[in-house]
This record gives sequence, structure tokens and C-alpha cells, in this order.
Amino acid sequence: MILKIILLIIVVYYLYKLFGGKLEFNKKSEPKEDKEIDENTLVECSKCGVYITKKEAKIWHKQIICPDCAKEQ
Repeated sequence: MILKIILLIIVVYYLYKLFGGKLEFNKKSEPKEDKEIDENTLVECSKCGVYITKKEAKIWHKQIICPDCAKEQ
């Protein structure tokens, strides 16, 4: 009986390695990657034309502006 269990574990292990050895238990990591890509997207300031990341951008009267232009307001 113990020999069958050990053989089963070995077979399952080799099948796991055969198919790439990747198990995805945590599906929450995918949206996090999308958020990082979204925050690092470049946008243009509507006042001065400088390109900044979405993370740095400010919204003022429905326009995207850079932090320097936001200080002038």
C-alpha cells in the first residue's frame, strides 16, 4: 500500500514537471500588474505639453496637467 502511494506521488510529480511546473493559485496578482502598467502610462499635460506618467498627473477642470502647472494654479 505504501509503495503504491509513493509511486503515485512520483508519477504526479513528473506529470507536474512535464506540463511546465506552474500552478496558479493566486489569481489576484494579474490585476496588480495591470495597475502598474496603467500607472506608468505616459500622458501629455494639456497646458505645457510635457509627458508625465498617469501616477504623477493631476486632474484640473477635466484636464490632465503636470505637477508644475498645478503649482501655478
